[in-house]
Amino acid sequence: MRRSSLLALACSGAMAATLVAAAPSQAVQRDHAPQTVVDDLVGPLSLAVHDGSAKITVDQSFAGIITSVDKKGRTTDLASYQGTPGAGEVVGVSLGPHGTYYINTDFAAHSSHVNRIGKKGQVTTVSDDFMAYEDANNPDGDVHYGFTGLGDECTAQLQSYQDSLGGEGPEAPHLVEYTGILDSHPYKTAVTRKGDIYVADAAANAILKVSGRTGAISTVAVIPPPAPVTVTSELLASSLPGAPDCLVGRDFVPEPVPTDVEIGRDGMLYVSTLGGGLGEALPLSSVYQVDPRSGTVRWLAGDMSGATGLALLGKDIVVAQMFGGEVSVIHRGSTTAETLFSVAGPSDVEVHGNRVYATTVDLQSGMGSVVSYKVG
Repeated sequence: MRRSSLLALACSGAMAATLVAAAPSQAVQRDHAPQTVVDDLVGPLSLAVHDGSAKITVDQSFAGIITSVDKKGRTTDLASYQGTPGAGEVVGVSLGPHGTYYINTDFAAHSSHVNRIGKKGQVTTVSDDFMAYEDANNPDGDVHYGFTGLGDECTAQLQSYQDSLGGEGPEAPHLVEYTGILDSHPYKTAVTRKGDIYVADAAANAILKVSGRTGAISTVAVIPPPAPVTVTSELLASSLPGAPDCLVGRDFVPEPVPTDVEIGRDGMLYVSTLGGGLGEALPLSSVYQVDPRSGTVRWLAGDMSGATGLALLGKDIVVAQMFGGEVSVIHRGSTTAETLFSVAGPSDVEVHGNRVYATTVDLQSGMGSVVSYKVG
């Protein structure tokens, strides 16, 4: 996920764009349909549900606003985007011991931080700059992406085609085999009881950690790329019209693009991935388990379409499949997701008691809602 909104990513066609051990598994009993909690939101990409009250905090990312929603669906704005007008976003809402946390990114200024809304409504920056950290460390700098195994002639043709597409920096097309570029897009957060913050950085392809005491950023794990995709003539024509025919039958390695991180009761981290730009056309999304102490990454499930959020339901994992048009459940021990309920454009999910809450986004208008669904 490059330095643009999820909406822009979803509407692009570029190939190079871009289990919990403690609680018992819940039997899933399906409602007839999800219920709307609040609608007319502008690009809601993440939400958090408050224990005890079921009050919801949601970002209106495309409007640059963090909003509170009460049980009756009434909204109150809590904080606004800080930065160059029209050049950033707020996203990645989560709850922690000292307030509500979210990511404020100014793409024009090349800066991104975690902010916290305190109990009295004050907004404080609590992290170092993610983009500065990326420039200094580039966690996936030795991971290879793009078309691999091409001969000299095909590489030259592809390079010429790539050059013809234009663009500079992270937003430029990257097709010829490359290693992780210098780019950061912190996208979702999860906060520990001590106030440390885990961050899924979609462009750095890594899970990062912010010290709740100092704000310093460190790398927890680099998420591996999906399995290489063998390009067919149909896929080439639809995704890269005019590209050289020598690419047919060749392998393309997408970037993983981590989109969410959650902390399990077992202390492990659970991470969803999008699967790069190809993840909008093919089921390349996966869910991983990450050991925050060792950085060990373990694949849990895959073959999902645009997984942009996940939550934990007992020993199961709930996933928002934005491009699949459904919220799904991965039962403990399974490597596949099954439909929990269908909804257009689900972008994030959270669990509160016996209800699953989801944000939804219409990718044409950018408008969205929060819905709830009863399970168990």
